Amino acid sequence: MPFLCAGLTNYQAYHVCAIAVGLVGDLSRSLERKIQPYCNDLMTALVQSLQNPDLHRSVKPPVLSCFGDIAMAIESDFEPYLQISMMMLMQASATPAPDDDDEFYDFVNQLRESVLEAYTGIVQGLKDGDRIVLFGQYVGPVMSFLETLASEDTKDPNVISKAAGLLGDIASALGKSAKDSLSKPFVYAMLADCYNMGDDSAKETCNWARGVIQSVIQ
Repeated sequence: MPFLCAGLTNYQAYHVCAIAVGLVGDLSRSLERKIQPYCNDLMTALVQSLQNPDLHRSVKPPVLSCFGDIAMAIESDFEPYLQISMMMLMQASATPAPDDDDEFYDFVNQLRESVLEAYTGIVQGLKDGDRIVLFGQYVGPVMSFLETLASEDTKDPNVISKAAGLLGDIASALGKSAKDSLSKPFVYAMLADCYNMGDDSAKETCNWARGVIQSVIQ
């Protein structure tokens, strides 16, 4: 842990920081709930890295994804970290995609993919830990983010595919309590876009999500 936390806070050597972040994700997936005793230190380091102006922007997406990895690993024990994680994710999701800067446009799409991965991990972790009720207060902002993605003229296939999967996870985890949110017109429009632009895996995700959502809103 001392070496790992040192790596997570090594903002100047950002390649070291990025590898440390990836290791946290690997440990979370491997150890699952056994990583819980170390999560205070890990989450503190991850949040501090996002707040540090010296952090290279390329490290931000994997840090955000890491929130989802930890949430899936420790399930209901993620509750103490939920509010700060959601605040960071909502701030990141508000980053607009520019029309005139291809490099930054690609970064924003990476950021969005990571935000969606984190939301998915949090939803699945809280569901598995029987604490999905905690996510209820965040459904509105998350759905607003998804609606923004659906409304854009230029859509990234990977982003839309992860968004479609998140819609399905929200439907599966929250059930009838999310009926009003999932009944919005953009939901099926996004699933259709994903199906039309995606590969076989994306199409399979869309079909699954559509089936789960239909069972909720009927």
